[in-house]
Amino acid sequence: MNLRTFAAVMWRRRVLALAVLVLELAAVLLGLSRAQRMYTAVATVAATPQATVPAASNVDELLATLARVASSRPVLADVSAALGGLRSADRLSHEVSGSVIDGTSLVQVTVVDRDPRVAALAANAAAQALPARDPSRAYLSLATTEPATVPTTFSSPNVRIVLLAGIALGIALAIAAALVRDRLARTVETAEEIGELTGAGVLGVISRPGDPRSLPAVDGQSPQFEPLRGLRVALEFAGSERPTRTLVVTGAAPEPWAGWLTVNLAAALADVGHRVLLVDTVRDERHRHPVLDAPGAPGFYDMLSGSATLDAAALAGPVDGVTVVPLGNADSAAPSLLEMRVRQLLDDIDEKYDVVLVRAAPLTESDDARIMAIGGGVLLSVPARKLKPRTLARVASELREIRIRVVGSVLLGTKPAPLPARRWSRLVARMSGQ
Repeated sequence: MNLRTFAAVMWRRRVLALAVLVLELAAVLLGLSRAQRMYTAVATVAATPQATVPAASNVDELLATLARVASSRPVLADVSAALGGLRSADRLSHEVSGSVIDGTSLVQVTVVDRDPRVAALAANAAAQALPARDPSRAYLSLATTEPATVPTTFSSPNVRIVLLAGIALGIALAIAAALVRDRLARTVETAEEIGELTGAGVLGVISRPGDPRSLPAVDGQSPQFEPLRGLRVALEFAGSERPTRTLVVTGAAPEPWAGWLTVNLAAALADVGHRVLLVDTVRDERHRHPVLDAPGAPGFYDMLSGSATLDAAALAGPVDGVTVVPLGNADSAAPSLLEMRVRQLLDDIDEKYDVVLVRAAPLTESDDARIMAIGGGVLLSVPARKLKPRTLARVASELREIRIRVVGSVLLGTKPAPLPARRWSRLVARMSGQ
């Protein structure tokens, strides 16, 4: 994933990422507010070597031993007694420690306790108990040089470090949540994504039609007129080097505007003089476009079974230059006939048609489009915000594996673009009566 893709993911999932970050920081702040405050008090003891120290004695070792004695059982018992039993020796064993300041003969007695006053008393008591427990046998002169004072601020938790760690963790969790969510729930939304996933050119981006039964390809005032015209031009250009008369229009996934797209593409092609045969082969569809809806009339499957000819099945289209072959009786032809006869059937269609547009079921639901596209080409319709990237990539890969030519793709169902400023001005003027 490059930086640009990462930025795009974070922008798409910005609400989720921000929510995760806020919740994590809230949890950190709540934890800080409820965390036990601990206070640290330190007493410093000077251990001065005497002139009588034997030459063989190692002063550093004596100092280290003295530091360990500060948390020894006898010293802790003395401290507990000095505190009047406020803390037991067992508890003090977890609170009292001794250490040598590097390069000096100073020993620090450190006490960490939830009560700042007790911490200071315990540190001073341990420092005062050391001379009586001196392991150097009086070779070191011990004196408390800096008694412990009652701390005014807690030493644990370290608010600054915890907050910085919390922010870092929150950012990491926010990024992880955004990436995971995007991977699990993201759908294809842009033409750039389609191009990258399919490896085929995107010939058009068409907004969602207000009426899926409309015919904006021949309505210059419709917002879909220009995109449909652009699709037709791009389609003609894409097929200029390798012309194909049969074009199977199929979806990468089910979509409610599939029939609308095919009918309008046929009308757009006919509008510039092409003679188009529009063939409907989709068996199961709840809302069929009115141009394709011909109940009881013979159609494609009747031709496939041999019970009807093209002349018998052909109907006048919505505009001059378009002839429609409806679905017909889908039960009249066994599924195996599609594989056996469809290619020959399409090849035998009269040469008076320049383009044969075959509307096929989505690739994720049927193999019909793959079978009918052999020797021809596929126009792949991708519904916006309804298809996962991995599904589209798989569909494109399967087409490549069986060497089906994808002439191009079209992103269908995007939100309608805002009216251009000039058209908006005309609309306002019309509404105001000017």
